[in-house]
This record gives sequence, structure tokens and C-alpha cells, in this order.
Amino acid sequence: MPRGKFHAVLLAGGSGTRFWPLSRAKTPKQFLALASGRPLLVDAWRRVRRLVPVERIWIVAPRRLGAGIRRLLPDLPRRNWIVEPSARDTGPAVALACAVVAARDPGAIVGLFPTDHVVRDPRAFGRAVRTAASAARDGTLVCLGIRPDRPATGFGYLECAARAQLGRSVPVRRFVEKPDLTRARRFVRSGRHLWNAGMFVWRVDSFLDELGRTEPAIRRAVERHLAGRRGAWDTATRLSVDYAVMERARRVRVVPLDAGWDDVGSWDAAARLREEAGLGSSHGLLVESAGSVVFGAHRFVALVDAPGLVVVDTPGALLVVARRSSEKVRRVVEALRERGRSDLL
Repeated sequence: MPRGKFHAVLLAGGSGTRFWPLSRAKTPKQFLALASGRPLLVDAWRRVRRLVPVERIWIVAPRRLGAGIRRLLPDLPRRNWIVEPSARDTGPAVALACAVVAARDPGAIVGLFPTDHVVRDPRAFGRAVRTAASAARDGTLVCLGIRPDRPATGFGYLECAARAQLGRSVPVRRFVEKPDLTRARRFVRSGRHLWNAGMFVWRVDSFLDELGRTEPAIRRAVERHLAGRRGAWDTATRLSVDYAVMERARRVRVVPLDAGWDDVGSWDAAARLREEAGLGSSHGLLVESAGSVVFGAHRFVALVDAPGLVVVDTPGALLVVARRSSEKVRRVVEALRERGRSDLL
């Protein structure tokens, strides 16, 4: 197998329902400036641009996001936008990306990165990615894992064969789905569990070989789609890449990532990150309303004796939610969908 170059693949197909009403079908979470003055997608591009030239940066995204991607990332080569025909979870999307990259560079090593996360330290990110790329040279599939700072129940965990150390990879014993609080506390104490950040590094041929073993229907669907077979994509099984390959792969290792990672999973998290960055509520006046944050710039918003709120102001919709309840925003999106209010989605 020829020694291929490193390529970065940005996964930009998410819908971000937890960030309604700013997040819509054509402006999902990764298009929003939730944690800094720049959209999350732009920050993700800048991180990988430090590692590889633009001709080896790829984006997987649905066609409906094309205009927004071209506006935010004018340097992206047009042929490096991999169109995801429809949402079928990350398994088929990652398989499609690996097959496309393999066609250009059969020995390539790829790093696959979500575009809706925050990474505060790009240098530490780069060091971890380079360590992972080195570990992937022999065909191992490599994850980037986050050392937990709290017993979070909303993340998947990676159980390591030994305590993970920065700058090194360690075998993964098993993937553990979102645990209850008791198990999460035990995982944090053990020192051998990392959060699964959904970032992966591997040789494209190694991944596709594993996919052919674990989920051959997905590999066939991707190959037929790329060969121009109409409707082939719709036969790909809807599975995450974790379920499709990683949990059944023969060799998986993890490299710890200590780079100020945050998945920005709710309006509360976005508010916290804006506070940390000193951005505050530039279009709101808060009177005796500690802990409240205003997003949006369509009118002046004043809060009086209204602590702990997130207010999101857009031309067509206004959201007011308690920060402690911001995870429930997706229920609004579900209700709008049930009522046929596509104009608000």
C-alpha cells in the first residue's frame, strides 16, 4: 500500500434542532457564531487549515447547504464538497467521504471532524491529530477522546485498556453508550474512560475494509452511488459510524485530546461560552437579571428581574427559555414539525 497523505474531512450535515430559532434548515448550528465572533464551521476550517493545504480539505454536507458553505468558505475547492444526497446518519456519510478520498489518494489517512464543536486550543488539537495519524499508519482505527471533567450522562464513553496519556495512543476495550449518573461517576473515577468526541483518524482502505466486513450493505450502497446507480444511496442502512464500524472493528485505539473541547450542546452551553469569551449580550439590557443572555440583533431587548434566561430573537420567531431547561428546545421543533410549520424550520 503506498504511503498516502493526510486529508481532513469536515462533517457539516447536522441540523442543530437544539438551537432553534437561529438554527434552521439552511442555517444549521455549524453556521452560527454561538461561542465566538465566527461561525463554528469557520473555526473548524481554520483548525484543519493549520494541518493540511486546502486541496486536502473536504466537506460532507447536503446540497441545501451549498450556498452557505461557499459563502463562509470561499477557499474550499468546489470538487472537495462531497454532496450527501440525504441524511442517513454518520455511517454512510463517513463511508462516502472515505470512498471519495480513496479514489484520489488510495493510501490516504483521513481525519474526520464535526463542525459544530468548540476547540479552544488549536495547537493542542493539531498535536493530538498528528499522534492519531501516526497510530493509524498500520491500519488501526483511531478515536480522539476527551478526558471527562464531570460525570456527564449525555456523552458516549470509550473504555481504555490503560490510563490514556497525552501524546500517546492506547487500545480501546469497548464503547459505552450514554450511562446513568452512577456509572458516569464510576467512569470519571476510574481514569480509564474518555468521552467519545466523534473525531476519528484512519487509513481510508482500512476503514472501508472494516465497513465491508461489518456493514457490507452500506459499502455496496456507497459504491453503487458513486458509480451512478440511481437510488443506490437510499439503500444504505441508517447507522452512526460508531454502530456501523467502530464498536465492531478489530483494532481501535484512542488518543486523548486536551484542547478545551466543548460540544456546545444547548443554548445554556452557548451562553456559558459567550460569557467566557466576554461577549455578553451586545443587543440586550439586563437589569437584575444575572445569568441571562440575549442572542440576536433584530431589536433591542431589555430584561428586568429575569435571571437565568436565554432569549433568542429572530425576524420570524422569539424564544425565551430558562437556561436550565434549554435541552427541551428540541420539543418545540418537534411540535412545529407535527403542525406542519415548515416555514419556521
